[in-house]
Amino acid sequence: MDWKGVGEFIKGNAGKGVALVGSLLTGNIPGAIAAGVSMVQSATGADTPEQALQVLQQDPASMLKLKALYYANEESVRQHLEAMTRLELEDKQAEHGEQQQTIRGGDVSTDEYVRRTRPMMARQSWYATIGYIIGMELLKAAGVVSTGPVVELALILIGPAGAYIGFRTVDKWKK
Repeated sequence: MDWKGVGEFIKGNAGKGVALVGSLLTGNIPGAIAAGVSMVQSATGADTPEQALQVLQQDPASMLKLKALYYANEESVRQHLEAMTRLELEDKQAEHGEQQQTIRGGDVSTDEYVRRTRPMMARQSWYATIGYIIGMELLKAAGVVSTGPVVELALILIGPAGAYIGFRTVDKWKK
């Protein structure tokens, strides 16, 4: 058991405001986690996550103490959560920037092999997918196989071509 487990319990069982203390415990910034641990330890009198979770589960008064501590330190909790979110977004932005820089570097490379590799892989992916689909349909029509192309396999084959033209993740479509 670790403090993340205690944080998950708090997020699931406390009120809206106190759930933010649970968010501190499940985050990835040491200062924020330490602030959450300090609040939980003050409310429960427990030193270990196991003891704290046990006290929170068995003593409703400890959850009320935690709520009082949250309201007393609400601004600090919100600042820690804001810092966690900002760092997470900055990390994602840096990761995306690095990926784009790598792609652009290959696209403008003076080495012809490097410059043409991604487009060549995309074309090969496209050709392989079309060949697979048409081939399997012809085999099915001729009675050699009982099923046509498998969608999952076709999607795997078309993956590099899709990535080349910009379909990198499904999460873009979820918005």
